[in-house]
Amino acid sequence: MDIDSLIVPIGVPVTIVTVLFVVLCIVSMVFSGGVKYPEVKEYTLDQRWERDPLLFSATDIEPMALPRHVEPGDLDGSMASGKW
Repeated sequence: MDIDSLIVPIGVPVTIVTVLFVVLCIVSMVFSGGVKYPEVKEYTLDQRWERDPLLFSATDIEPMALPRHVEPGDLDGSMASGKW
């Protein structure tokens, strides 16, 4: 089978499917243009922060091999404190 004979049986369906997906994408963008999302309030430093602080810890992570001596507690999560 010659490669030139595969252009039409493979190329035409791929082109049709690609054009169909592009048209469906454009149609979905047209219909989703009127979707309203809630407005996100911008936080400035002069406002009072009323949420609890977030603290992410790495205590479940196995210690990695470092080129210097490190205590196991040095790689675990830590704590943060302070007044905001």
